[in-house]
Amino acid sequence: MRKLASLLIVSALTGVLWAQDAVNLQFKFTEKQRERFDATVELNGNLPIPGAAGMAGTLKLIMTLFMEVDKLGEDGKATVKTGLEAFDAEFNGQPFPVGLDMARNVIPDSTATVSPTGKLDGLQSGGGLMGFQLPGFDPRNMATLLFPTELPDKPLTNGATWQFTRAFGGGNDALKIPINARYEGMEEYNGVKLHKITQTFEQPIEVYQDAFYQPTTDKDAAARVTKGVMKGTMTMWYHPDNGLVQRMTMQATLNQTTEPIKKDGSEVKDFERETSELKLTASLTRKEPKKENAPSSSNS
Repeated sequence: MRKLASLLIVSALTGVLWAQDAVNLQFKFTEKQRERFDATVELNGNLPIPGAAGMAGTLKLIMTLFMEVDKLGEDGKATVKTGLEAFDAEFNGQPFPVGLDMARNVIPDSTATVSPTGKLDGLQSGGGLMGFQLPGFDPRNMATLLFPTELPDKPLTNGATWQFTRAFGGGNDALKIPINARYEGMEEYNGVKLHKITQTFEQPIEVYQDAFYQPTTDKDAAARVTKGVMKGTMTMWYHPDNGLVQRMTMQATLNQTTEPIKKDGSEVKDFERETSELKLTASLTRKEPKKENAPSSSNS
């Protein structure tokens, strides 16, 4: 009888401790909400620069991004607009002459629907000159960078793991990448305890191009094929009140080889292959909203 009572007590205590450790993390939006983020992205290797794809070097992008809530639904889903507010660039340590307007041609304003768990739908953008995604996010829609995690629909406990799939691009040509996530508990930053989540991804790539170097899903009509691997790690710190990302770091690589498709079955020569490697590091920090100064009173 005493053993049964002890087991019941232990079971009850375990349940209480689990309930104390479990946390409900969700993205919470408000009407007309506007947020700003400082982001730095460094690309090293064969660079995806429009008009000079494959150029080797180091490209550093220093950006201020914005996120605005256009519409807020009763279910907590928000239609958000994202884009560039400020932009500077360096190539091999020297200023790179790209103004904000030109940068917006590559990284256009875009919209997406974000659920309370971070699931992204309805990704739309103005197109963008960069016709493919970078490892870890899609520059044609910055919601993929500002909302990098899709949360499980259950409370989180230390060490909890889950997997979700994130689509980069649109339509049938979208690249779908499985992402493994882990909840690491709370960590203090600037006096605030934040939820820490780590993520890893690794995805084989196989894409086809027609004779005009445009993507195609018709393998019979394809003139070139690109095969490779995209992989990386990410660490995010989320605010416990609204779920917004406060900090993010990312390291990723993209290794790929492009070669012609020989319709006659002949062997592809080494000089016909184009091999490229791209390393990416990125960091993101939320800018605290400006506080209005309270009116001061003075005695006359």
